[in-house]
Amino acid sequence: MDGRPSRMPDLHSQTGIVWAYRFAADGMPTLMPRDEVPTLAPEDGFVWLHLDLVHTRAQAWIDERKELPPAARELLLSRETHQRLDHSASLVWGIAHDLTRDIVDRTDTVGTLAWAVGERFLLTGRREALQSVRKAVEALNAGEQIGSPAELFEHLIEYLIDDVTDAVVRLSDETDSIEDQILLDRLEDGPQRVGSVRRSAVQLHRQLAGLHLLFRRFAETPSGRSAPETVRAAALRLLLRVDTLRQDIQSVQDRARLLQDEIAVRSANQTNRQLYVLSILTALFLPATFITGLFGINVKGLPWVEWDLGAGLVTLACLGASLLTLFLLRRRGVIGR
Repeated sequence: MDGRPSRMPDLHSQTGIVWAYRFAADGMPTLMPRDEVPTLAPEDGFVWLHLDLVHTRAQAWIDERKELPPAARELLLSRETHQRLDHSASLVWGIAHDLTRDIVDRTDTVGTLAWAVGERFLLTGRREALQSVRKAVEALNAGEQIGSPAELFEHLIEYLIDDVTDAVVRLSDETDSIEDQILLDRLEDGPQRVGSVRRSAVQLHRQLAGLHLLFRRFAETPSGRSAPETVRAAALRLLLRVDTLRQDIQSVQDRARLLQDEIAVRSANQTNRQLYVLSILTALFLPATFITGLFGINVKGLPWVEWDLGAGLVTLACLGASLLTLFLLRRRGVIGR
């Protein structure tokens, strides 16, 4: 023996588990040791298992979980990206969209969170690092107590909604800034900025529309009445938040659309003013162009050809013709209105 402590086997990594939390009866979370294989049926409390669905061993582990209905296992193992929600009498499972995160902070890319909620467990899985999951872990590490898997699932979706709320606030501030610059007539990159706001707003609206459809169908239709009551109650509360946020993002979309129309009108007016000035200049110089063209032909009989002051007289004729054109345009109300 060399006296060095033996390293404990990392059974979590061997099964594709990112982390596992055990919750006591009072809701206090504890991070499970990585040399302990968690189960979906703990003796007391409940567990939260988070899986890396890219890991082939995680896929094998899910496939071996006979506690899950075949449809739930199939969803967790699939590469489904559409938001959906299904249930049995004792289990609810589905997919939700969430913002991904890099090493530092969240990104604008949307990832998928697969989940299954049972009486004694919450099982989640992802293929990219997600923002709401990280927030939930930070809250648990800070000592937040959770009473049930359904409550933990509700917290996850609330963190997801909070991210969308932050994005809506940022878009609203950006819209205010664009509007101020338009009113001051100082916005040069207006179409690009408004286009970026509209793209982001459409993406967020689609995300919320999917959640709204899922929770409303689950909480209000007869097919959801056989689902676990705790999850149905959570779905109703989440539905209210999603509906409120959908109105906010719709307001941002409407404002961005109006700003885009305003920029288009201002751009059209500016183009019309430039064309107006160009048309007036063209009209003013057209008689002079005609006169210089006429005197430029090499034929006999042109006036003032032999005069020393001929060039000056042609110049005066051009100016007179331009002034006459200006007088006629103003008299007819074409300019000066």
